[in-house]
Amino acid sequence: MDPRLIKKLIDTNILAPDAVAGLEADAAKEKRDFESHLIASGIISEEGIVKLKGELYGLPYVDLVRTEIPQDVLLILPQSAAENYEMVVFAKQDHTVKVALTNPGDFRALEALEFWAKQEGYDLEKYIATPTGYRAALKNYTAFQKEVTEAVEQIEQKKGEELREKRKKRVSISETIRKAPVAKIVTLVVEEAVSAGASDIHIEPSEKESRVRFRVDGVLRVYLTLPGHLHSALVARLKVLANLKIDETRVPQDGRIHTEVYEEEINLRVSTLPMMAQEKVVMRILPTTTKVITLEDLGFWGNTLTVLKKIIERPTGVLLISGPTGSGKSTTLYSMLTALNNDSVNITTLEDPIEYATPGLNQVQINTDVGLTFASGLRAILRQDPNIVMVGEIRDRETAELAIHTALTGHFMLSTIHAKDALGVIPRLVDMHVEPFLIGAALNTITAQRLVRKLCQHCKVPAEIPDYLKAEVDGEIASLPDSQLIKTLVSAGGKSTFYRPAGCDECDNLGYKGRTVVVEAISMSDELQNILNTKVNIEVLEKERARQKLLSMKQDVIVKALRGETSLEELLRVTRE
Repeated sequence: MDPRLIKKLIDTNILAPDAVAGLEADAAKEKRDFESHLIASGIISEEGIVKLKGELYGLPYVDLVRTEIPQDVLLILPQSAAENYEMVVFAKQDHTVKVALTNPGDFRALEALEFWAKQEGYDLEKYIATPTGYRAALKNYTAFQKEVTEAVEQIEQKKGEELREKRKKRVSISETIRKAPVAKIVTLVVEEAVSAGASDIHIEPSEKESRVRFRVDGVLRVYLTLPGHLHSALVARLKVLANLKIDETRVPQDGRIHTEVYEEEINLRVSTLPMMAQEKVVMRILPTTTKVITLEDLGFWGNTLTVLKKIIERPTGVLLISGPTGSGKSTTLYSMLTALNNDSVNITTLEDPIEYATPGLNQVQINTDVGLTFASGLRAILRQDPNIVMVGEIRDRETAELAIHTALTGHFMLSTIHAKDALGVIPRLVDMHVEPFLIGAALNTITAQRLVRKLCQHCKVPAEIPDYLKAEVDGEIASLPDSQLIKTLVSAGGKSTFYRPAGCDECDNLGYKGRTVVVEAISMSDELQNILNTKVNIEVLEKERARQKLLSMKQDVIVKALRGETSLEELLRVTRE
C-alpha cells in the first residue's frame, strides 16, 4: 500500500500509528492486500479510502454507481481498453471527456490513456472511482450491446422460421430483409456518415467482425465494428435498396439508392465486390443539391483559372482533366458545364455512372450489357446535334479517336483521362495511337488535379519547414512564375511562413476542415504544336508550361500552404503518391 495513503489514514485519525503493523500482519495471513483488509474489517469504507486516494493524486471523486452514463459516451473508449486499464468514460462536453480511474498510480494505464486521447483529439479530465462503481459502469457495455444482440437474434430467428416455412410457401427475400432489424442499423450508418461530412462509406467483412469506415476529407476512419455474422444481412439490405441481385455474390455489382437524410435528398452510389468469403460494399455519397459550385469555390485561382475560363468559352476543342479516383474530376467537369449551361446550347453527357443529376443537361448512362459503351454512345450523341459533349472517361483508342474527331468537327469536348500529371496525358494519348499532329490540332488544355485537406482557420499555427523538405520547398519557391501575389506571400526577410494543424472544437480536433483542389495545367500553343510535330519530350513540355507561367501541382500546393490554406504534410501526401 502507498505509504502516503497510510500517513493520510493516520493524519485523519482513521488509523492509530501503532496499529498499522498488526493490521498488515493480519492482511498477510488472510492473503489480502492492506487496502482490502481495512475495508473488510470495517475500519473505512471503500468510498472513504478512494476519496482519500483522490486527495493524494489531486483527482475528484465520482460515484459511478449513481451516475447515468449515456451509451454513446461510454463507447467512446473501447471495451477492451476499459477492461484492460480499469477506466471508463462517463461524461463528455464538446471535446473534453471525463474518465474515471480505479488506480491512478498505474502509470501504464495513464500513458495508454494520454496516448488514446491524443490520437482521438480529446482533452482529458481524470477522476477516481471505486472498483464497485467501475464494475457497475462496465456492465453498461453489455447493456449497450443488447440492442444489437437482439437484432442479430431476431435475424437468426427469422432465418430459422424461413427454413421451417420453406416447404409450405415461398417467402420473399426482399420482404424478409425489409422487416428485419438490420434496416435500422443501415439507416443509422448512413445518417451518421452524412452528419460527419463523409464522401464514402466502406463496409468490410472479416472472419469475426464487419468494419464500417467513413472517408472524411479524403481520410478513412473506423466508425463502427459489428459482429461478423451480421455482415451478410447488411449487404443483403443494401442490395435490396439498390435493386441489385441478392443471390448473386460471385461478381461485382453497381447500383444506386435515393434517400433522404436530415431533410436533404442524397444519392448513394453502391458498389459490391466479392471477397474470399463475403462481399465488401462501398457507397459514394452524392448530394442532390442544385447549388452552383464555381471553379473559384473549388480552389482554382490565378493564371490557371484565367486560362480555363477562356478555354471553356471556345466553341470547339478538347479539354481533358487527369487525376486518380476521388480527386474531384467529376465535380470540376460539372462546375464547367454549369457555367456553360443555357438555353442556347445543347449539352449532352455520357457517364458511368451519372453522379449529379443536373437540370438542362442531357445525361446518358453507360450500359455495357446492351452495348452502350463510351465509344458507341459518343457516335450516337454526334447524331443529336450537340454543341458541347462531356464523356466521363477516355479509356481506349476508339474513344480517344472519336473525342479528337468530335472536336475537329466543330464541337467542344470535355473528358477525363488517367495519367500521372497534366504533361503525362500527351504520351498517354500517343500510347492510344492518336497521332501527335491530331492532338495538337484538337486539344485546348490539359489539367491534372488532386484534393488536399484545408487547414482549420480557427486553430492553425505557424510551423517551421522540416529540414528534409527545406531545399525542395525553397527550390520550388524560387522557380515560381513572376507574380506580385506570390511575392507578397514571402516575408521581406526572405523567410517563408507555413502552418500546421493544431485542433479545436470547430474541426473536431483534427486540424483540418474541408478540402480544396490543387491543379496544374498546360494549354495548346504554337510552341506546343511544334513540339508535338517533332518528338514528345517531358522536359521540353515542362519548359513550355513554365513559359506559359502556369504552376505545377507541387507549386500550387506550396502557394496554398504559404497562404495558410493547407499544410506541407499535404504537399507530401499528394506529390509522393
